[in-house]
Amino acid sequence: MTLSTPFRLLRARLLRACSSMSAAFVLALIVTGCGGAAVTFDPAGPCVVDGRIAGAYPDLEARLPGALDGEPPDTVDSGRNCSEGALGSLVARDLDSVRFAGATWDLGGGKGVSSVIFAGPGTDLPAAWIAEFYEIGARTAKRTGNIETSRPRFDGAGETWRLDTLNDLSLQTVITWQDGTLVRAVLVATPVSPDASRAAHDALVEAAVRASLGTSSAGG
Repeated sequence: MTLSTPFRLLRARLLRACSSMSAAFVLALIVTGCGGAAVTFDPAGPCVVDGRIAGAYPDLEARLPGALDGEPPDTVDSGRNCSEGALGSLVARDLDSVRFAGATWDLGGGKGVSSVIFAGPGTDLPAAWIAEFYEIGARTAKRTGNIETSRPRFDGAGETWRLDTLNDLSLQTVITWQDGTLVRAVLVATPVSPDASRAAHDALVEAAVRASLGTSSAGG
């Protein structure tokens, strides 16, 4: 839920196993969980176990960006969470399951991007709930600090929820916004170093949002 060094935050089926995930995926893991029961996961059946595999929900995967600055994603998959541990703060919103799909780019040198889309169980899913989910996850995660939230606007997405945090030596940003009945999020991680540029980080955030907007849909 791997980028080789960014975001210890959303996808366990990336370039490596969960045990070797890098800093860029903390946020990603908060969304999709780690470990799992892919053997018994049935995307078409009732949600009795968290699971994630490529092609689980092709309708959601089809809504993901096919490229970021001309480069295809390293990993694309989808899944569903229904356990209290994986749903986190969404349990308090009376959600019993959430479907998701994600595309991930390992950009090397500690940089990585994930584009994610979420769908509720037959009902509209408010973006504010997913933004809350990410923020609570960041505030309760180990080795995260300097957490800041804001509500920036992006052309095509309107007002969004932004979360910035430091995790070890990784600057991580999550942008969340409403897309019809669905919710989109992008997760961006870049390394913190003496020669690191915040402007370059923010430019990558904007590129990730633009790429996801290219597949925006009002459907559910």
